[in-house]
Amino acid sequence: MIPDDLFYTNDHVWVRPEEDFIEVGVTEPLLRKLSPLISIDLLDADDAMKMQVPFGVLEGHEQTRYLYPPVEERIIEVNDELLWIQDKLMEDPYGEGWLIRVESPETPELLHLMTSSAYAEFCAEDLGEDYVND
Repeated sequence: MIPDDLFYTNDHVWVRPEEDFIEVGVTEPLLRKLSPLISIDLLDADDAMKMQVPFGVLEGHEQTRYLYPPVEERIIEVNDELLWIQDKLMEDPYGEGWLIRVESPETPELLHLMTSSAYAEFCAEDLGEDYVND
């Protein structure tokens, strides 16, 4: 399932703009591809993100994925619970499984992100049809 109310990157990161911050997570198709998930590593709160530097790493049974930020902003909160309870990420990646919250950008930097339909097409090419369709 790919929610319509989020925006997506080609690194399988989703973005939910809120009033005071941006919530960032990883998509369910990528999690299924990585399953079983072995470890999660994230930057800390107050770290500044740079576009070409990963803010997190997900290690699956057969592959590792680096997560690149959708914006260059400061991390204001990390969902540390996921580091210990990885099942929460697998069970609810678009809700309780959010990874980080970052400051909202002052400029419209999110224009480069994909809509759900564009992401579904990209995902089918990148991960395969089996990871897009329920």
